Parts: sequence; structure tokens; C-alpha cells
Amino acid sequence: MNKRSDSILILTCEHASNRLPAAFKKAVPAEVLKTHRAYDIGAVQVFRKLVRFAKPEFSCEGKFSRLFVDLNRTITNKSAFSDYLRELETRTPATAAKIKESATNYWTEYRAAIEKFVAKNIGSLRQAQRPEAAIVHLGIHSFTPVLNGKVRNADIGILYDPARPQERAYANVIKAEIKRLYPAMKVRFNYPYKGSSDGLTTTLRKKFGPRYVGIEIEINQKFFQR
Repeated sequence: MNKRSDSILILTCEHASNRLPAAFKKAVPAEVLKTHRAYDIGAVQVFRKLVRFAKPEFSCEGKFSRLFVDLNRTITNKSAFSDYLRELETRTPATAAKIKESATNYWTEYRAAIEKFVAKNIGSLRQAQRPEAAIVHLGIHSFTPVLNGKVRNADIGILYDPARPQERAYANVIKAEIKRLYPAMKVRFNYPYKGSSDGLTTTLRKKFGPRYVGIEIEINQKFFQR
């Protein structure tokens, strides 16, 4: 991504899919699976194009809906599991327990693969004594244009932790490049969510320190609506 500093790029798309495992399909209405509640509409198309274009050293995408388990939340966060699983717990606790165990295993495997790559390569960067080099992680997401009756006032959001100078620098570069290519785009920092909120990037920042740069790109789903 940055030839001068030899930084390493990874791309992920946690909410790529609206699929559900067979054991959980009946718990979620089919119409819900077509909405933003189930997945980030349009995000996987952008993600896959970026993978082909940027050729990151590592990339991965979620294969199940966030209604099964939200890969972008810590597993202890109450929003990691959906209301549909909680409803199932009241009706058939044994079935729900098995589904939750399966979801937790899936979440753990997804996170572990990313953490293994980051840990290995951060070690390599330290050994090579390249002070500017970092693991640069772009998480690709999308957001619904209207939430609870309120119109979101942005085309693209760039989420990062303002307390981390290197993330701020990368966020500024990304915004400048988007504006260069698409001058009419309304690009906002830490909107419609805060970059320091609970999420995959937040976890990795705590675990790996300043050599890890975590930025989430949020794209307005209006661009994917017919």
C-alpha cells in the first residue's frame, strides 16, 4: 500500500453475507434477510473489487449474516447475537444453545485468522526495523441511508481512532483520494459511527498497538439501490 514504508495491507468485509446456517434459517423471516439488518448491502461487491485491484497480502469476508453472529462486535457485546437467537432461547433453549455455540466457534475462527496474520507480520516489521511500516487494515462496510426516520448525511464515512496519529494520517489520505476521484462525494470522518466504538479494529488496536492501523470504510447503501 505504501512502498516507501513497506506497509502491509489487509482487507476484510465482516457483514458480506445474508446467509444463515440451516439450523437457524427458520428463526429469521425471509424478508428480514433482504434488509440492512441482515448484512451490509453492497459492501461485498466493493470489497471484492478492491481485493482484485489492490491485491492485499490478506483478505477475508464473512460467510454468514450478522443475525447469526456479528463478526464486528466482541463476543461479549449484547449486540453480537440477534433478537432472533434470544427469542429462540425462550422457546427451545437446547437448540438455541447449540446454535450459539456454533456461532461462537465461527466468530472465533474468523477473528483468529486475522489476528494470526497481523501478529506474524507485525513481528516481521519490527525485526526489519522499518519505523514507518504498519499493518493497514481496511474494513469495508455500508450503512442504510435512513435509520429510524433520520436521513444519514454522508456518502462515505471513514472511521478511525482520533487518538492515533497514524490512523488520522491514513484517513486524511483516503478522504483526499476519494475527493480527487469523486469531487461531489460527501465524505465524513467517524460518521455515521465512531471509529473508537466496539469493533474488530478496536480489538486489534488494543492487542497490537501503534503498528496496527485500523480504518473502516462505510458506504451509503443508496448507491446500491435500484
